[in-house]
Amino acid sequence: MISLAALALLGLGGCASVQIPASQLERSEASIRGAEETGADSVPAAKLHLQLAKDQTESAKKMASNGDRRAVLVLARAESDGELALVLAREVAVHQSALQASEDLKAVHARDTP
Repeated sequence: MISLAALALLGLGGCASVQIPASQLERSEASIRGAEETGADSVPAAKLHLQLAKDQTESAKKMASNGDRRAVLVLARAESDGELALVLAREVAVHQSALQASEDLKAVHARDTP
């Protein structure tokens, strides 16, 4: 009887979840939203990191519910991938804006030159 109780307690202890800091989860999800809003889906390298961030966030949630302490590390990696996706998408947007500005400047010079 005592051994059954001990096994039950060990089983329940193994199923305990790990608490992920809410602020860390919010940062990860915010980096994903920011990347999506910036157009990461249309930039191949950014799209890859965006998908990694989404997958890692889901994995971290599952790991935490299963009691795996590595969930916090996986979530940190998800946040980093989300931020990288955001930066890569912004880089493309800035580059396109610079090209457009250059074309506009050329048009103004062409119009003003006799």
